[in-house]
Amino acid sequence: MAITARTLQEITPSFEIIIAEDGSTDGTDSIAAELAGTHEYVKHLHSDARQGRGRALNRAFKFASGDILCYIDVDLATDMKHLRELIDAIRYEGYDFSTGSRMMPTSDVKRPLKRGIASKGFNFLTRNFLRSGLYDHQCGFKGFKRESLFELMDSVEDEHWFWDTEILVRAQHAGYKVKEFPVIWRHGGATKVDLVKDVIGMGSQILRLWWQLHVLPALGRRKKTIITSVLAIILLALISTVLGAQDIIESAKTASIGTLIFAAFVYLFSWPFRGARYQQILSRLGYPQPLGFLTGTIFISQSANVVLPARIGDITRAYILKQGRNMPLTTGFSSVTVERVFDIVAITSIGAFSASIAATDIQLDSWVTSMIYLSTGIIVLFFAVLFGLSLSRDGSKRIRSIVYRFSRSGDYTDKVADIASQFVHEIGIVSVKPGSFAVVLVTSLLVWFVDIATCYTVLSAFPAVDISSGSMLALVFLAIAIGNIAKMFPITPGAIGTYEATLTTVFALGGIEPVIGFTAAVIDHIIKNSVTLVGGGLALSSFGMKWGDVLTIEKPNPIVTQEEY
Repeated sequence: MAITARTLQEITPSFEIIIAEDGSTDGTDSIAAELAGTHEYVKHLHSDARQGRGRALNRAFKFASGDILCYIDVDLATDMKHLRELIDAIRYEGYDFSTGSRMMPTSDVKRPLKRGIASKGFNFLTRNFLRSGLYDHQCGFKGFKRESLFELMDSVEDEHWFWDTEILVRAQHAGYKVKEFPVIWRHGGATKVDLVKDVIGMGSQILRLWWQLHVLPALGRRKKTIITSVLAIILLALISTVLGAQDIIESAKTASIGTLIFAAFVYLFSWPFRGARYQQILSRLGYPQPLGFLTGTIFISQSANVVLPARIGDITRAYILKQGRNMPLTTGFSSVTVERVFDIVAITSIGAFSASIAATDIQLDSWVTSMIYLSTGIIVLFFAVLFGLSLSRDGSKRIRSIVYRFSRSGDYTDKVADIASQFVHEIGIVSVKPGSFAVVLVTSLLVWFVDIATCYTVLSAFPAVDISSGSMLALVFLAIAIGNIAKMFPITPGAIGTYEATLTTVFALGGIEPVIGFTAAVIDHIIKNSVTLVGGGLALSSFGMKWGDVLTIEKPNPIVTQEEY
């Protein structure tokens, strides 16, 4: 106790020492109680029942009042000269967690051979199964930033010897900064570890944590993708059954291959417009980027949208920009949101314009006009709110008040409020200023005009379709507008099935036979998705990435630092 107190006095004028003792039968409880009565900075936590190491640590940490929390084994096996380094890693260097290591090349360790072999085997399994970047997970010499520890502590399930490992592994998995450094360590002699029993128990805990962190999330993603993909197949199969699969095949045979190849080249022209639009958005947010890089990034994110449900590819774009250009995630998300908002504006404008023209020759169903009116109303409301917040001097305060209305003030809520305020501010920068609005809207319209031209070219490949009339052109405009409004509700990956069903229905309003309309819609979607996936593959190759990097959405890589003398 004297060594610990003296060392702490050299590091900080304010400290407390908590002795967490449970179920002791050797008089430790009496000694701890006497120390607590003698020294004001000593606190004694006693329990008659054995709690296990993890539960005892949880109890002690929740009882502690400091911003930096440390724990050391009572036998002081780790040389106390390292305590300053343990604390300063958090106090001055910005780490969330710090830990001494007996396994690093420059560590000075003396321990029984049997325990050294068991520890190396355990840490080897932990590094490889749980993807940890640390050498040693069990050294009883650790420091924690209070806020970071308390964010993770309740998620740790183990209540005994595996607690140390689980907190460090979860910290890395969640992206917290962890510092590991070599220490001088001497085996203290007496121990309460049952080698055989605890090795078996901790081995099972490794498997448990591996299952929770790496298997279940992958199964969850795959399960969702599989279910939505099956739904898309069922939807296409039902339409094919109703229309007649053989008739669809015969209809496809009549299409001009040369015209369909030309349609693919037409669609390629939309991608430079996509890149230019996104470049304009990011430039106005203060993050100018090369056109080629942004076009490749969009190719990758849209490829993920083709394969994954719920437009997860939009999230991958933000992470690519974070990792490749160190762009804040809030800016990545807000910039993609701006892009999606202007997609909706452009599509709705095209839909409303084409509907007014097509209505002179075609009797439109009420659901078509209702969808257009609903989209228009949402857009007007969105920009009205955005414009009002941008003009208001206390717009940021209003956003914060909304956040605090649904959650109590605290570190986490404050962060959410900051992000929400910044998010709305960045969207407003592009959306409210007339010049910015005009530039992004024009490029958005160009993107969708090329998309429409692609579909129009696909329809022209079918001899049975007369595309010469103005009403037919308006019909294609309307079909693409309605089809992409339907994509806002991504029930299936890439809206496969729902897109074809929508286009077929709208085409039928203009007199195109459902069999031909469905065949054209399927081919149109295949061409666009194929160009997207090929472009995404080329972009991945140029970025030095793999499909697995895109299709597996993870948090940013954990930051682990090992330091040696």
